[in-house]
Amino acid sequence: MGRRRNGKGRHASTVELARADRAYAARTMRRPGNRNHTKDRGDLTELEFMVEGQRRQFVVAKTHGDNEHYDVFVDAGAPRVWRVQVKLSGGRHHRGYMVRSSWRSSHRQHAYSPKEVDFLAALIDGHGIWYLIPVRALGGRKTIHLYPFGSRKDCKKRFEKYKEAWWLLEGKKRPGTERRRRRAK
Repeated sequence: MGRRRNGKGRHASTVELARADRAYAARTMRRPGNRNHTKDRGDLTELEFMVEGQRRQFVVAKTHGDNEHYDVFVDAGAPRVWRVQVKLSGGRHHRGYMVRSSWRSSHRQHAYSPKEVDFLAALIDGHGIWYLIPVRALGGRKTIHLYPFGSRKDCKKRFEKYKEAWWLLEGKKRPGTERRRRRAK
C-alpha cells in the first residue's frame, strides 16, 4: 500500500498519518451513548418488533446485513414465512403520522413491491401502536399517513384496518368477519 502525501508535497510520516486518522475518526464517529441516529433508531424498532412477535408466539429471525429490502422473517407456521420491513413513524401530519413506505437507491426512492416484501410493519413512535400492512395494500405509494387517534373528516382511513393486525401474520381472516357473514345469510 502506497504512502499518502501530506499538504507539503512530501510523503506523510506514520505519525502524521496516525494523527490524521484519529482526527478524522473523531469528526465522523458517533459518540458512545448517543442512540438518536436514524440507523440506531431503526435497529431498536426492529428489536421491538421481534420482541412483540415473540410475545405473540411467532418465530422471528433477523436477516444478516442490510442488502435485502426487508428486515425480519416471521415464521407463522408451515408453509408460510413472511418477509417484513419494519419502519418507525416519521413526522406528524395533521392528527396522523407519516411513514416512508419505500427504499432509496443512490438517485431516487422506490416503492416496495410484493416480489420483495410481504408486510410493512410500522410503529407509531412513542405510543407502541403497530400497523401490519400487506405491501399489496400500499398500491405503490412511497409515503403513507397513519391516523391511530382518528383522522380529519375529509381524509380516507385507508390503513386503519391494519392497526394491530397481527392476525394477518397468522394467515387468518379479520376477527369478527365470521359473525357478519352468518348474519348476512
